[in-house]
Amino acid sequence: MSTACDGQIRMLADAFVSWQTPYGRPDPATCPFVTQHPCITTHYHSPTFLALGLYAAFDATGVAEYKAAADRYVAFYVAAMRDPPTGGQRWDYQAFPFEYGMALAGYGAFRRRNPDEMCFDGTAAAIYEWLARWRWGRGSYFRNSYGSAKDGVEDNANSDDNCHMGRGLAAYYAIEARADVLADAEGLALYYLTEVEPGAYKGCWSSKLGTWVVAPTIVTGIEHFGKTPSCEMGWGFSSVGVIEFLAMLVGQTSRADLKRGIADKCSSSMRWHFDVCQFEDGACGMSGRDDKWVGQTAGAILSYLRTRDAGLLSDADTRAYRDKALRARDWLLANLTPDVLTTGGYHRVTGFSEPRPPENQAWMLGWTLELLPRAEDV
Repeated sequence: MSTACDGQIRMLADAFVSWQTPYGRPDPATCPFVTQHPCITTHYHSPTFLALGLYAAFDATGVAEYKAAADRYVAFYVAAMRDPPTGGQRWDYQAFPFEYGMALAGYGAFRRRNPDEMCFDGTAAAIYEWLARWRWGRGSYFRNSYGSAKDGVEDNANSDDNCHMGRGLAAYYAIEARADVLADAEGLALYYLTEVEPGAYKGCWSSKLGTWVVAPTIVTGIEHFGKTPSCEMGWGFSSVGVIEFLAMLVGQTSRADLKRGIADKCSSSMRWHFDVCQFEDGACGMSGRDDKWVGQTAGAILSYLRTRDAGLLSDADTRAYRDKALRARDWLLANLTPDVLTTGGYHRVTGFSEPRPPENQAWMLGWTLELLPRAEDV
């Protein structure tokens, strides 16, 4: 398996390198997962995920080109950030709060591989200060910065958007152990540990589902889905991203209440991703057994590894879900063929989930490359 897996690592990593402009942006001319749109934010779902996958490939293979490309993706992303715009400015100049979090997550990975390179430290500090301006005193802690006029929703409060702010804060704190950064991460974590009340912003955890809802709002049509209200369904993107955030934070916080809540919610959501979303053949869907996704399958395995490695699983869960993770791994490796570079790893079953926006497919392929060097760790 290791030889085949090495080949798959290089297949994805080589593609990620080829999808890049000389200055680090995903290139619309070579990458099939870039939306042609005047709003620059449409390019910002994928660069740091591509970078994280490339860093993992570099760590596994030692191919210098992979690290160089990862560095460029991060440098591009960090350079494209700006202070939050005020009214009347062009929307295509705007940066959204989740992007600040993604930038900080990329910065953390960059600094781990470039410990003596401090050229972006001042910019990273500014990005954190810009993110802090989006605090708004509600349970979701930070605003998403967009709502839904047709549904009368002031702010969407999407759990996935906010988890990227958390991922960024935890990554930044690992480099700069600032008390204010940790306090923000802990404040945001409470959003994920508090039960959802539809129409309110108190929390986004659903005891009924056993995972986080897309958002505590009645907004429909969230990216991949049709008419299901966002407060009634879980989402693989949220499950994987929130687990990544909280599994980092649990080792940083000294608050016992957070540690208990994190262990409970992360282990439950990991189980949800397998129990509710996994097909008999090992593949995983996005919000249940909707459609089979290479990237969602990789994300579920990453969540198993992250919860296990952070000490959040019981011995019983570690044993039981290892078998599920192994089935997922076997399906993923069997289906990780060159066609994923154009299909994004989407296998239609019901069509309930949809392969849009295209940037999210590159993002999931980033998860996949990040996982591959750890395939034997399951």
